[in-house]
Amino acid sequence: MYKINVFTAKLSLSWVTQLEKIKPSFCHFHYHPYTDFEHLNALLKQHLLAGDGALFSGQIPYFFSQTYFPNTAIPMLYFDISERDFYRVLTELFYDNTIAMNRIAIDFCYEENEYLGIHEWSIGRQPYLFSQTMNEFASNDIVEKAANWHIQLHRDNKVDLSFTRIAEMRERLAQLNIPFIAFHPSRHAMQLTLDQLVNQLQLRQLEQNKVVVVHILIPIDKSNIDELEYRQIALYKAILDFKQRYASTFIVHREASYMALITTYQQFLITTDDYTHCQLVDFLDDTLQFPVKIGWGIGNSLTESQKYAKRAATLCSSKETQGYIIEHEKEIGPLLNGTLLQFDNEKQQLLQKLSVTHDIPLLQLQKIEAVIERLATTIVNGELLSKHLGITVRSANRILKQLHEKNLAVELPSTTSTTRGRPKKYYQLDLN
Repeated sequence: MYKINVFTAKLSLSWVTQLEKIKPSFCHFHYHPYTDFEHLNALLKQHLLAGDGALFSGQIPYFFSQTYFPNTAIPMLYFDISERDFYRVLTELFYDNTIAMNRIAIDFCYEENEYLGIHEWSIGRQPYLFSQTMNEFASNDIVEKAANWHIQLHRDNKVDLSFTRIAEMRERLAQLNIPFIAFHPSRHAMQLTLDQLVNQLQLRQLEQNKVVVVHILIPIDKSNIDELEYRQIALYKAILDFKQRYASTFIVHREASYMALITTYQQFLITTDDYTHCQLVDFLDDTLQFPVKIGWGIGNSLTESQKYAKRAATLCSSKETQGYIIEHEKEIGPLLNGTLLQFDNEKQQLLQKLSVTHDIPLLQLQKIEAVIERLATTIVNGELLSKHLGITVRSANRILKQLHEKNLAVELPSTTSTTRGRPKKYYQLDLN
C-alpha cells in the first residue's frame, strides 16, 4: 500500500478529492489543505517525508516545496491543465460568445506545457500570458504578482476576460467585478498525473530492492599467514561493530583475503549519503590499524553486482582506506574519510573532454581531481600524489610531468633545501 500525501489550497479541495473516485486499490491518500504559505510550510515539514510520494493541486505549492525542501527523494508531481481541458472550455466559450483571443489574459500557459498549443494557431491575435516559464511560480509572492497582472490588464482595457487556475485568484477578481473563468484539471488529466506518479513509485521500489554488493579487499602479502589472519579477524569484528552502531542490514560473507557484504540499494544510499560520502570508509579507517579497499557494485543481478564490486575495489589505493562505486559501468569515487564527494556532472563532462583531448585516462583525471578536492590545494609534488593515489613516487612524478607537458600543470620554481638530495618538484595543477 502506497501512502500518498496530497497538498492542496483549501479552495481547491473540492475538485482534488475526486482522486477518491480514480485511486488504485494499493494507494491511500492523505489530504493536507493549506490556507497560506506559512501553513503549507508547516504541513510539508510534518507530512512530506512521511509518505511514499506527494501530489500537489498545482504548480504553486509544488514549486514552494521544491524551493524549501530541495533534497526530497520521494516522487512528487502536480496537477496541471491539459490541452484537452483547455480546448474544451475554449470551444464552449467561443460557441456562446464573440471574443478575440488577443483580449484574453492567461496565467497558466508557458514554455514547459508548450503554451498549450496556442502559438500554433493564434498568430497575430495571441492572448496575454503571465509568464513564459514556470520558474516565475517559484516566488512566495506569486499570487500577489499574478493578481496585480490580471487587474492591471483590465484597468488598462487591454483584455476583456481572464483565464486563471490559481485558486486564490477567484475571490480577488470577483471582488473587482473582473470577468474570469477559473480552470482546474479534469478527472482525466488527474488520472494521467496519478498514473505517472504510480509508475515512479513502482520504479523506485524496484530500484530500492536491487541487490548491492560490497567487496572489501585486504591488501597484504598472502604468504604472511599470521598477519593475514589477524587482519581478517580485525576486519570482521569492525564490520560487526559497524552493523550494530548504524543498525545496517548487511549479510557478511568471509573469505581468506577479502569480505563480501550483500545489502539493499536503500541501505547503500544511507551508507554512502546518496553516493557522496561513505560511512563504512570513515568507520574502518578510524577503527583498523591497516588500510582496506572498499568496492561497491550495483548491477541488474547479484552476479553483475559482485563483478562490479570486485573491480571497484581494485581502483582503490593500497596505502589508505578508500571506497569506489561502479554502477552499470560508471565509476564514482574515490570515497575518502571525512571527504564529501562532489560528483558534479558538469565537472565530469569537462574531465571527459580533457581525457579525449589530451589522451589521458579518465579515471586518472578523476582521481587527481579527488586529490585536489581533499587537499584543498592545486599544488602537489610526486610524494603527495603517490600517497593519495596509492602508486610509487616514480609513477606519480611521471604523471605530473605528463600533465605539465600537456599544459594541465605548471612547474613551480624549486625551493632551496637544507637537506641533501635533489630539491622536490612542485606543480600547480589546472584541470579547468
